[in-house]
Amino acid sequence: MRKLGILGIVSCLLILAFLLSLETYRFKHIKKNGPAVISPLSATIPASEPWVLDAIENTFNVWNDFARTGPSGKFQNKFPAGSKWSHFFLFPRSDPSSSVFPQDEVILLDRGNDPFIPRYVGIPANLRKNDLYLYEPTGNEFWASEYSYRGQPARFRSSFLIHVEPTQTASARVEIFEYQPQIWVGERFGFSAHAVKPGTFHDIRFVEPTTSDRLEVLSLILKSLVAQAE
Repeated sequence: MRKLGILGIVSCLLILAFLLSLETYRFKHIKKNGPAVISPLSATIPASEPWVLDAIENTFNVWNDFARTGPSGKFQNKFPAGSKWSHFFLFPRSDPSSSVFPQDEVILLDRGNDPFIPRYVGIPANLRKNDLYLYEPTGNEFWASEYSYRGQPARFRSSFLIHVEPTQTASARVEIFEYQPQIWVGERFGFSAHAVKPGTFHDIRFVEPTTSDRLEVLSLILKSLVAQAE
């Protein structure tokens, strides 16, 4: 009986800790410091679609280039080690051997809190055939962006869908979409699908897309286009 009583007390304490963690989860002070109204981000570039696609591949690391070098260490990263972009790689939608570019069903299901993704999937498939997926494959790279937590920059991460389509005036339109924008705001107490007992886990939350990160991707592409034209 005494053992059952101790187990009951332990169970009550665990339940209490879990309920307290739910309250803590609900009332964590998270603030978004970017524009109040989030708008699509695109640019029409006076250059052909192939030229723009070349510029994008010259801007970011391409996974196929990295994979071909293997463990030889000969891969030349296009960004310094301290840059978050040094961890990102391009995966083209047009590459039949690539299974990384997410399918439309997956994009819709796992988009998080991003209102622009349904519009992206709604673009006709033939106009998205040359799109690129800018992705950090480890899932461990976070950086400071537009969100703050407890008065400090929250740790943010996202992937990007780079949409490129030709226009009727021999130009190309580039639009940047964020995919699965999320923040890491400390830890939380709770249950995992892979564990029987409760524990402490990273508190990862899906958030609205940022403007600054999409703008940074677009700015890097435009800078590369200028350099390519010189």
